[in-house]
Amino acid sequence: MPNFIFNPETFVTPGHGSDPGEWNDDDRKDITTLRYLYPEIAHWGDLAIGSAFGSYSFDILEVQWAEWMIKRDDSFLNYCCWRQLYGEWQFHLDIDKVDQEVSHLWKI
Repeated sequence: MPNFIFNPETFVTPGHGSDPGEWNDDDRKDITTLRYLYPEIAHWGDLAIGSAFGSYSFDILEVQWAEWMIKRDDSFLNYCCWRQLYGEWQFHLDIDKVDQEVSHLWKI
């Protein structure tokens, strides 16, 4: 059984993993929804969740904030896992590579 723990400081400065950040009302609603959809990162602060989703949106979908993707998609967690383990994203739109390589590390 995997015992991977997602670290919020992958996406924010160390010591700020539980910070609320400064978000507009719409983004804060999206972050609240993301926290509900992804219990694996529910312990993260809004700053980390928003930063991770913004990074995912940009690196994978090449947009700043993919509000149409506010639904459960394990590719987001695979992306978070990859970034935590390997650092900067190198694959542009190729999320399939990451899905194959890291999903077994965190899925129960």
